[in-house]
Amino acid sequence: MKTEGCDFFWWVKGNSDGTDSTAEEQGCTIDEIILQNKMLLTKNQRLRFENDELNIDEMRRIRLKVTRLLEKITLYKAKMSRNNKVIVAYKLLLIVSLMVFLGFLACRW
Repeated sequence: MKTEGCDFFWWVKGNSDGTDSTAEEQGCTIDEIILQNKMLLTKNQRLRFENDELNIDEMRRIRLKVTRLLEKITLYKAKMSRNNKVIVAYKLLLIVSLMVFLGFLACRW
């Protein structure tokens, strides 16, 4: 990452290699390093905000999907309840019809 004539990451690697280089040897001043640090912190904060916004959007999409699925389940339960009521009504109708028919047959004998 080259910024304002000072390669911050090369400077850090130079220090970690055991070469006792300083910022002044690399042409970097403390002000440039502080500026780079502030820029990186600002970029990091912006990326965190973007990530938070994406997470919020994803949570909204998931919540809408769950709400739709709950509505579908509720409608399915209502439909099954109506179907069960119709089935019970048909069974009762069949039983009553059989009773009437058997009663009719019993009277004829």
